Amino acid sequence: MQLRERLAAIPAARGDGRGIDPLARLRRPQVPFVASEEHIAIDDLGLAVIGRVAPDAMLFEQLGLRGEAPTEWREILFLDTETSGLAGGAGTYVFLLGTLEIDDGELVIRQHALFDLGRERAFVEEIASYLGRFRACASFNGMSFDLPLLKDRVALHFRATLSVDESHLDLLHPARRWWRARTGSARLRDLEDRVLLDPREDDLPGDQIPRTYFTFLATGDESLLAPIALHNRRDLLALIRLADRMCSGVIAARAGRTPLDAHEAFAMAGVFERHGESRAARECFEAAFHDGDSALRRRASLPYARALEREGDRSRAISVVELALALGHECSKSWREQAESRLRRLYRMANRSHAVAARPP
Repeated sequence: MQLRERLAAIPAARGDGRGIDPLARLRRPQVPFVASEEHIAIDDLGLAVIGRVAPDAMLFEQLGLRGEAPTEWREILFLDTETSGLAGGAGTYVFLLGTLEIDDGELVIRQHALFDLGRERAFVEEIASYLGRFRACASFNGMSFDLPLLKDRVALHFRATLSVDESHLDLLHPARRWWRARTGSARLRDLEDRVLLDPREDDLPGDQIPRTYFTFLATGDESLLAPIALHNRRDLLALIRLADRMCSGVIAARAGRTPLDAHEAFAMAGVFERHGESRAARECFEAAFHDGDSALRRRASLPYARALEREGDRSRAISVVELALALGHECSKSWREQAESRLRRLYRMANRSHAVAARPP
């Protein structure tokens, strides 16, 4: 079964999702806020690594972790908020908090929804209590948007702070490094379309969500909440699938199967190099150099030559830098100076090695 078919089958099996109101259990306007819960089997989402393979520091660094690496996937809370405005600031409310956690082989999605802004304090108290169970989170642009807003609301009402982002995976930043050159965008919806190959259909655009929510508050029309909740749910699923896609790529590269996309290979190579995984770094630099466009080949050439030199292959290192210089007609002056300096040093070291080898015993 293809992934799209598995995703489409999840609602029928679980009782909510596309075609069904995910806030059906939230339709109680007499209460100011409520939460819904949905369970999805890891197999249904087609995850290969998350929830299956024990994480390590390399996986988390490739995903852009800030903070101490968790030891288990269940320690990480994937989260996404829907808010009353897109600019942030003290006047912006979080009216829907969507979270996804891994529990006993399942993905558990929770959506906490606020129906009455006048009861925000109690709503914030509830979500702060829930978030307090975690010390690590994953988001998409959460460092700049979601977490500052959540922390502002908690600080406003309780003069307290949240610890859920002591360790934080903000996937926006690695996604930019891995895919923006190929897709032309690092928007979550575009990555879902062009990387996960699962374009959204009939999705409420994010910039229409604040207006839609205020229309609900003014009219009480509960049908306006369903597309907001579906959008939030889809963001959470895309978030964990992108993280899994990255983890799968890292594990494959470690096993010698470098990414087909040169920019992915180059992004991985630098982290491998920093972690001392020299073989994987060299293979990824090599893939980026041979498969990339002219600009990427220039960027990859010097670290690739350095990796070759570290392995004792100076002749190939020299060939790489010579080729990069020959192709670098539009390169910057500083890059050319670095490349020429590296080439002179490689020549000197090669000549010394030849001289030593030529000495009589």
